[in-house]
Amino acid sequence: MEANVILCRCGKCSKVYGIRVERMADGDWYRTWAFKLSEKSAGREGFDKTPIRGNLNATLEYPGCPYCGTIGFVQCGYCGRISCWNGESSLNCSWCGKLMENIVDANEKFDVSANQF
Repeated sequence: MEANVILCRCGKCSKVYGIRVERMADGDWYRTWAFKLSEKSAGREGFDKTPIRGNLNATLEYPGCPYCGTIGFVQCGYCGRISCWNGESSLNCSWCGKLMENIVDANEKFDVSANQF
């Protein structure tokens, strides 16, 4: 089994958290856990450099954002980073602040190789 941690920011409070992802037998990545994380710890652990490409499905056990509980997330088309998302039609990126006009939801393929601070 291959497992990694990717970074996400809460879309409501902008706090950073980690999402544990595992590559399953079907070749797709699955979100299995989420946990609170400081930016300092994330950088020290190298979580900001984890390249993940493919689907990022949620397992039934995935708890969602540890701050707001949202299970969904989106990737910013400008900075490439991910933020949790509860389905609202417009959202400002919690990393770069730009309005996300073309929202890509968690059921589509992702490339979080640019997930840098």
